[in-house]
Amino acid sequence: MDKYNELREKYPLFYYHGFKIEDNDNELFITYDFEIKGLERFNPTLKVPKTTKVNYDKSLLNKIIFSAGLAEIPSYWKATCSPKIIIACGTLNEEQTNWVKKLIYNGLGEFFYVNKINAKYDDFVTVTSGGESYEKIYDNNTYDGYLVAVGGGKDSLTSLEILKNVPNKKAFIINNRKVCFDGAYTAGIKKEDVINVERLFDKKIIELNNKGFLNGHTPLSSCIAFIAYLTAYVNGIKCVVLSNESSANEASVKGTNINHQYSKSLEFENDFRYYTKKYLTDKIEYFSLLRPLNELQIMKIFTKYPKYFNHFISCNNGGKRKNIGKKDGWCLSCAKCLFIYILMSNFVNQDEMVKIFGENLLDKKEMLTYFLELAGKTDNKPFECVGTVNEVLFAINNLIEKWKDNLPYLLSYYKENYRVSKPSCDILTNIDENNNVPEELLKLVVKELNND
Repeated sequence: MDKYNELREKYPLFYYHGFKIEDNDNELFITYDFEIKGLERFNPTLKVPKTTKVNYDKSLLNKIIFSAGLAEIPSYWKATCSPKIIIACGTLNEEQTNWVKKLIYNGLGEFFYVNKINAKYDDFVTVTSGGESYEKIYDNNTYDGYLVAVGGGKDSLTSLEILKNVPNKKAFIINNRKVCFDGAYTAGIKKEDVINVERLFDKKIIELNNKGFLNGHTPLSSCIAFIAYLTAYVNGIKCVVLSNESSANEASVKGTNINHQYSKSLEFENDFRYYTKKYLTDKIEYFSLLRPLNELQIMKIFTKYPKYFNHFISCNNGGKRKNIGKKDGWCLSCAKCLFIYILMSNFVNQDEMVKIFGENLLDKKEMLTYFLELAGKTDNKPFECVGTVNEVLFAINNLIEKWKDNLPYLLSYYKENYRVSKPSCDILTNIDENNNVPEELLKLVVKELNND
């Protein structure tokens, strides 16, 4: 019997028991309670600052916190993939149950693929619920302003730059990353307009990983969506602004729907908007400002502002969560570093690139496998937040045409082994109309893209 089925048989039940709320004048402190029956209990926590005095409805608050807990389930359930999830702290109707099941299945698509698990949607898990019934509550609160999620990379800084003249905005940061604070301050956000939420997962899951239980990628951005939404609610903020691009919609594995960035995709965004408007409140808007753009277009805008070059990290290895005051960095050996280097080189000269990164990543032979994955020459793209194959091919072909015969190793390899074609500039000008950006902000996005 394989490990997946063995663990499911041994640990058939996963519980979402509930949550505790400590609500004081300055913050919310939330403790969740999950359990793999017969194995371990998990108590992740959230600390959400309240920077504005808002008279919010406690029943709706409970419902938002309960919903945020649903998104935390995959992080702990994945250890055993128990065939039954029992939500004991709230009753879900059939539509909500299917919403949760879809999030888990699609959000763990990469996890199933990498672990060679043949999970079928119809029978990979049964979700049952009971307990308090959270009915739709009329929300008579008024909301205003923008909560802009800042993750430390180029995307959220681009959003802040596009919104630079828009008043009443706050930066939303999770877990004290110095690079996030640096970027927000560089964009002109004042210290009092930064809301830093602390999300602490239960480290007992790491102990299980070390013991050989199942492990892999989870849809973290779905947790961030709910946490940002909760933060907006208790602070009376109308718009939750993410910086996910149209490129996030492309599958990571050819011929499948498996997407490392599922919870950054338009599909998830639309599902999240539907769920929150129908079951929580329709007064808070959740959208991605950069959804009309692709990664190349975002890089084109970002590189017009060199003030950010020393205040962004898009690497997930060198840029792990750090306490403020500690240094983040580029690992210089992952697919994400290489992807950013390829795109950015189309707009920034190499002397500046080497100054930012410390070395020329296009000249590293050990990056060849990642390079070919990014260029679509393998069955799957790297399991990272990277752009589409077409964007990477545009960037590669453009660099080869621009630099002629004076090529670093990776570009030289491509020229010798694959067809080089003149890139079409449509990829830099076309706007993706499938987005949820309010009209007045969409005009700012288009204006920034066309402002050369």
